[in-house]
Amino acid sequence: MARWSETRGYTLILTHARGPDRYARVALVRKRTLFGPAFNVREARAEDASRSGREPEALGLGRMLSWRWLGEREAQELLAARLRTLEALGYAVLDQPASEHRGPWDWLRELVHRQLHKPAAGETSDVFEPQDPHGAAASLREALAQLGLEPEAVLEGIASILEIDPEQLAEPSEATIRKLEPELLALLLPVWLEHESEQLREIGRCWLALHSTIYEIDVAVLERWLGGEGQLAAAIAPRLEREGLALLGPEGLARLAHKAGDRRIKNIAESWRERLRPPVRAPG
Repeated sequence: MARWSETRGYTLILTHARGPDRYARVALVRKRTLFGPAFNVREARAEDASRSGREPEALGLGRMLSWRWLGEREAQELLAARLRTLEALGYAVLDQPASEHRGPWDWLRELVHRQLHKPAAGETSDVFEPQDPHGAAASLREALAQLGLEPEAVLEGIASILEIDPEQLAEPSEATIRKLEPELLALLLPVWLEHESEQLREIGRCWLALHSTIYEIDVAVLERWLGGEGQLAAAIAPRLEREGLALLGPEGLARLAHKAGDRRIKNIAESWRERLRPPVRAPG
């Protein structure tokens, strides 16, 4: 079955001084049918609670604004009408210089950039430092889920902003890894491996199967991942069993043996500690 693909869209923001920023994504979407191209307008909502400190609220998945397929002109008119309504409610289109051509996935590029450069909790400085990539990935994954994107759309969007062919992203090679900055890789791995879609989790496993992937991750970040529980830690466990000393070093393994939340990982780290203990010499 043909899926809807975004042709043109706008990201709007509603800012409230005492609450989270709310986002709306309104887009003209298109798909091929037996009778030719069909159009509709999709609207999705998300919010960023980092400024308010509140837990994100589920605002619902993306929805089509028309119950039937539309012609292109009808859909464009519906898109324009919905934009006028949202602006009347106080939403504003995110900065979009008239001279700058925006691609269909530029909004996702901005979302990824925000997650990479959020200020630390309680930080009031104007200087933004990169946050824990696992936390950033969780925020990004939550936003993508709230926007209601299909796995194929997530793959297409991320491939577009990384300027990597979707097939290379789905079936990566060592050459693919060299195209990514380590910070982006550290952001994407948790998104893949902890996503609710088995299709995207399998992509994460393909990335993790490559020898150099795990060595691109900062050691402190890797230790933090392995110290937690869930699919991310479980997916990395086989690499820890084979390469634990190279990945974390003796001190990192000792800390992991003490604090890991996953029993299997705790046992693997303890096994490494036992192997690294100096032999006990017999008296005399």
